[in-house]
Amino acid sequence: MRHGRKAKKFRREMGHRTALFKNLARELLLHGRIRTTVQKAKYLRGVVEPLITRAKVENLNNIREAGRVIKDKALLTRLFKEIGPFFKDRKGGYTRIMRLENRPGDNAEMALIELVGADSLYKKEDPKEAGKKDKKSAEPKKSEARKEVPKEDKKEPGKEEKKEKKADDKAAK
Repeated sequence: MRHGRKAKKFRREMGHRTALFKNLARELLLHGRIRTTVQKAKYLRGVVEPLITRAKVENLNNIREAGRVIKDKALLTRLFKEIGPFFKDRKGGYTRIMRLENRPGDNAEMALIELVGADSLYKKEDPKEAGKKDKKSAEPKKSEARKEVPKEDKKEPGKEEKKEKKADDKAAK
């Protein structure tokens, strides 16, 4: 019986389950939003929100506790330098779950879990604007900068010598 056991098992062993949610938490903090099943999204909220709460106050203990879940040092730094201060005035509810249509293969309920206000936190440049900036400051390509010099008809010396030896051998016979 499952008396007093709140955590869902997701039909996985404990090690697999913890690894799954560490990876989902990493991807959520890295990208700002991910698409997963509703049940995983609800469980993931309980993993990510305490991390963000800890990231509001940067001290050694909080960094170590968050480091138990987030193994990537660059992401851990970003969590404490950008994401935590971004939610400084918010007292909780850092994530939002939006239900999507069911998955076609197995009809599983899908959801989009995202950080609230992630649009301003995770800015992505438009490809059109990025292209304009690159064209103005970009240098010409190497192939354009140096013009192709026409190749001279150089014959390899080894081939000429071989042909001459063959001609001499034929003449000697």
